[in-house]
Amino acid sequence: MTAVDHLALLEGEVAAMTAALRIADPDDPVPACPDWTVRDLTGHLIGVHRWARSALDSDTDPGYVGTPPTGELDAAYEDEAGQLLEALRSRPADAPAWTFDRLNRTAGFWRRRQLHEVAVHRWDVQPYALDDVQAADGIDEVLDFFAPRQLKSGRATLPEGSLHFVAGGRGWRVGTGNPGVTVLGSPATVLLRLWGRGEPLPGPWADAHLTP
Repeated sequence: MTAVDHLALLEGEVAAMTAALRIADPDDPVPACPDWTVRDLTGHLIGVHRWARSALDSDTDPGYVGTPPTGELDAAYEDEAGQLLEALRSRPADAPAWTFDRLNRTAGFWRRRQLHEVAVHRWDVQPYALDDVQAADGIDEVLDFFAPRQLKSGRATLPEGSLHFVAGGRGWRVGTGNPGVTVLGSPATVLLRLWGRGEPLPGPWADAHLTP
């Protein structure tokens, strides 16, 4: 498996997101996020970045607050994202931090989480071809971390048997028993489908909402 430098990739995604917001219409709807405009999405990302930055210096959940910016979207986003990047660069990946993953309370969690948060929402603003290695790491994050949380909480269920995902020469299985359904595609396509973008996944999983 190819090693992923989450912080370096996040820096690239932040720059690309800033560029996308510079030319986007703030009032355009975001099809993947019903009732949101591009301005609303930007406020969400700013809130998530602020939450992550506060969590780096906290033992408890600092709380998330997202408010749509009133000025230029690219400038507002670039400022908050820049502060997050500065905070992440200032400490090693294994530095302690509050996270919503009980097994990984480190700054490295936020490097990875913010990378995939920005990558998917950048696609929402300006669809693009996600990098295969980065997308495969995003699939790992969803199926190793988010999916078990959703299934345990009852916010997602599986079709009979297990779900089998195949992308980029790799395979992932969720659930036990023989695969009831196999989902094939490129890493980018599978990742986007897991986050509710593109063709819905089969069965009850389609009703799952992958949230913290």
